[in-house]
Amino acid sequence: METRLNFKILVNSPDFKDPEPKLEQYATPVDTTLEIIKKANSRGHLSGKVADLGCGTGRLAIGAAILGADVTGFEIDAKALDIAIQYSRENNLDIKWINGAIENIDEEFDTVLMNPPFGAQRPGADRIFLEKAVEIAGNIWTIHMAETRNFVEKFVGNRSAKIESRYEFDFTIPISMPFHTRNIANQKAILYHIASLR
Repeated sequence: METRLNFKILVNSPDFKDPEPKLEQYATPVDTTLEIIKKANSRGHLSGKVADLGCGTGRLAIGAAILGADVTGFEIDAKALDIAIQYSRENNLDIKWINGAIENIDEEFDTVLMNPPFGAQRPGADRIFLEKAVEIAGNIWTIHMAETRNFVEKFVGNRSAKIESRYEFDFTIPISMPFHTRNIANQKAILYHIASLR
């Protein structure tokens, strides 16, 4: 019963009310979130301190907290973070929320979970997230568009890090931005597990 209740909390977790195109705010689909936290949890990566970088309305942080993780969500958009804070309080989830740019994080974590900007609207935005994740955590679970695979693998290869595993999947993007022309777009994406060797 408890598992069913917790799954319901994740399924009902909120999306963006007014997504910012420049921040590339796309909520991680619930089924994708579930797969990420299951994979991370099966390797013991939710047992320590966990950070959700660019957490938006908090779906990855919420999923990890449901499984008992000590989670901190970082988000630069105060409106999105307010949605996350309200929902986590309504569901008695103990999550620390911080409004600010990820570049300012100086705390260390065991694991980072993130669905960073893809870099389509702000070229290089994904690089900023990868750099910070490798800097502050031993294990990183991160989503990137399949078309950026060469960049991600080169980036990781040039750092004290290595790709432990990768999982290809379809990332569903519903119509949510003024420039969208289709109701739903399926993009090929890759979930990476990156281990920092620092």
